[in-house]
Amino acid sequence: MEGKQQGASLEKLQVKELKALLKARGQPVGGRKAELIDRLRNPNIGPKPKPWQHSQAKKDLKKALLNPTSPIHDMSIAAIKASDKRFMQYPNFEKYYKDLKKRVEEEKRIVRIDDIAAEEHINNNPTPEKNARGYQNWKRHPAKALLEVDVANKLHKKMKPKQLRKTRDEYKTIPVDIFGKRVHQEVDKQRSAKYWAFKRSKDGMKRHIRDVEERAARA
Repeated sequence: MEGKQQGASLEKLQVKELKALLKARGQPVGGRKAELIDRLRNPNIGPKPKPWQHSQAKKDLKKALLNPTSPIHDMSIAAIKASDKRFMQYPNFEKYYKDLKKRVEEEKRIVRIDDIAAEEHINNNPTPEKNARGYQNWKRHPAKALLEVDVANKLHKKMKPKQLRKTRDEYKTIPVDIFGKRVHQEVDKQRSAKYWAFKRSKDGMKRHIRDVEERAARA
């Protein structure tokens, strides 16, 4: 193969031959013929990155912007670009960064507006003592905090709702069918809570998660 490479220019080689040369050098073999030739002539050139809009680099940068503890908030754009070799693949990174930061700030603004509206709705519509079926409202029920702890300790995986209901007197005051629904709701809530706490950077949700985990550890 080396003799053939010396006797003919890279342009005259077939794609499979170019890929064989790249593979022998331990280089990526993806891309069009022109990209393969460029890679052979310039070994330091890597494969063409994905468009910024669909890249993992953009997704990771957005996560960092959403995370209030990320160090990038105290870094210059040049430093951010130099911190990740993927960012350095994009000549227009500075523009991409500024556009993404604006979108993230707008998302946060919308979330804050939604939170304020939700809080006002709750304040204007206080939870009644009892629900439509005449049972104590779940938000005020002492079983709610206990169930948070039991689900955090994964007791719902060790026994069915009917069995779990028998473990606490507070649970026994809740009808079997309703208690089963409460268990499933709490499982879903805890499964998604950490995601939303990070996604929306909600300090209240994070404090709630820590509180549940601490109570579960003491149980």
